[in-house]
Amino acid sequence: MAKKRDFPLWAAGGLLLLAPFFWAAVPSGQGGEPLRERILYTSFRPSGWGLYLFDGPGRPPRLLTDPTGLDYDPVISPDGQWVVFCSERRGNPHLYLLDLNHPGPARLLTDSDAMESAPSFSPDGRRLAFVSTRDGNADIFILPFQPDGPGAAARAQNLTRHPGGDFRPAFSPDGKKIAFSSDRDGNRKSDLYMMDADGSQVQRLTRLPGWNGSPAWSRDGRWIYFYSRQADDSGLWRMKADGSDLQRIFSGPALSPAVSPQGRVAFAGLQNDRWQIFSIAPDGSAKRLESDGQHEYWAPAFDPVSSRLICYGTTGQPQASPIQTPAAPFPAGRYGQVRLPDRLLELRPLRGSFPSTDAQGSRVAFSEHFRRISSSRLDGSEYRVVFDPHPESAWRPNWSQDGKWIVCTVGPTFGRPAARADIWKFRPDGSQARNLTGGSAGNNAFPYFSPDGRWIVFRSGRTGRHEIFRMNADGTYVRPLTDFKATATMPAFSPEGKQIAFTSNHEGDYEIYTLDLAPDGNPGRLRRLTDSPGIDAHPVYSPDSQWLVFTSQRGGRNDEDPLYPFFHPQPYGEIHALRLADGLVVRLTHNKWEDGTPTWAPIPR
Repeated sequence: MAKKRDFPLWAAGGLLLLAPFFWAAVPSGQGGEPLRERILYTSFRPSGWGLYLFDGPGRPPRLLTDPTGLDYDPVISPDGQWVVFCSERRGNPHLYLLDLNHPGPARLLTDSDAMESAPSFSPDGRRLAFVSTRDGNADIFILPFQPDGPGAAARAQNLTRHPGGDFRPAFSPDGKKIAFSSDRDGNRKSDLYMMDADGSQVQRLTRLPGWNGSPAWSRDGRWIYFYSRQADDSGLWRMKADGSDLQRIFSGPALSPAVSPQGRVAFAGLQNDRWQIFSIAPDGSAKRLESDGQHEYWAPAFDPVSSRLICYGTTGQPQASPIQTPAAPFPAGRYGQVRLPDRLLELRPLRGSFPSTDAQGSRVAFSEHFRRISSSRLDGSEYRVVFDPHPESAWRPNWSQDGKWIVCTVGPTFGRPAARADIWKFRPDGSQARNLTGGSAGNNAFPYFSPDGRWIVFRSGRTGRHEIFRMNADGTYVRPLTDFKATATMPAFSPEGKQIAFTSNHEGDYEIYTLDLAPDGNPGRLRRLTDSPGIDAHPVYSPDSQWLVFTSQRGGRNDEDPLYPFFHPQPYGEIHALRLADGLVVRLTHNKWEDGTPTWAPIPR
């Protein structure tokens, strides 16, 4: 089965044309500088994860990395010298390495615009298997291990090349096989697979319900250990290397098995609502605590020479929830940059949902806890609550271009067409709040100002289904713009006011559409812009109307769901940009977390 390319089908004149991919020089902005803009988006990612090294069971560990960073999934080379791990210190996850014999700063091992994670050493230490999204979705790659720099990453080979997600590679003790997990069977689950170390001879080993993953080999290569989460039933299992003789060896919440040089099986287990590292004998007996109980820990691995345990865990930094909390930093991690053909984008992940900036891009309004509307600067300073309709929920704010008004939705999220929700309008300080749709029935949501502030486009369920409507900015003269007899939602005005973009499933899947508007606001030409598996949603225009930024599931999942019990990976995928002139799509984010509700903003001069 061929991998689906990450470019949309462009609808023009009734024909669907595959958009070509090409790069051009980035034009200059003011003063000869490259045109620079900013993408703000909501990111449900953790914070404050570091690497810990334990010299013995229960002994105080050493923190090896920056406590404010996001470092995880460490492995130690067969000679005990090198630690390779995943870090998001540059934005997207990349592989880094530490020298245990000569302590110093971590060094970059792989360098690309994609995600690289889940490293695994070959038994001789000469090769490294890992997961990368560089070819469109999560595949397993292999490269020569050369700790002197990231140059070897250019020679990485894609072993799986499958449209499904392939995760967590593990070399067999003789280096001839790689076990891995994959969701290629679909249905929101994963199973265990095996392939030769060159990617050939792929065979499926398990056919179990739920998520089954993170394979780990016994030292003699006879057994493969893995975790299984089946509905409300979790535990550790083992099987022969050919998939036979399946046995449960531990019952209870358990993740990421790893086999010690002595043959014990370590894993992350939940005890007293805290994740700790435990180990058991190969048959599941003799459970003991391996970590110190001071932090929460996951993903154990062993030094093959000294038997020391390494893992990642919390560092005492505030652990952010998927939504903004006062204790968590408002920026949701380090920001990165992506070069488009005509501009340079700065990517800013935030805790608040549905960020919307003022015209200068200096302040951002956002939904906090999906309960109230707050605003702040991008660093979280000058924070204040501006609208709180307690006990109702307030979400999807949008700032007028003149900076004088904010609109938002008040009511339940994901409401059915008949579920009551209204559009409210208020000043940026929260004054003069007014319900614009108070006299109407149905689910009125996702408001967005026209650039001149005269109109508001929004979604409404007043006809019995979600359709796109337009009204005057004072709530009068409401009229429909779509009549799909299906869902149309999440509209946004173009900066010149001549077009709206929105999401609809009226042709099957949720895709991005644009609708031209006449000077009097009447609907004109309709175009479908995307055609990809999964949901394409939340489109917003660039300041010059040349691009759309949106969220898409087209890249699939990048890791096993259960490994991140507090941060469910990618219900809505990653952030993408689409050029309206030819349909070119560029993926902007590559990670394991849900990134969504983007907006495109200028960078204040």
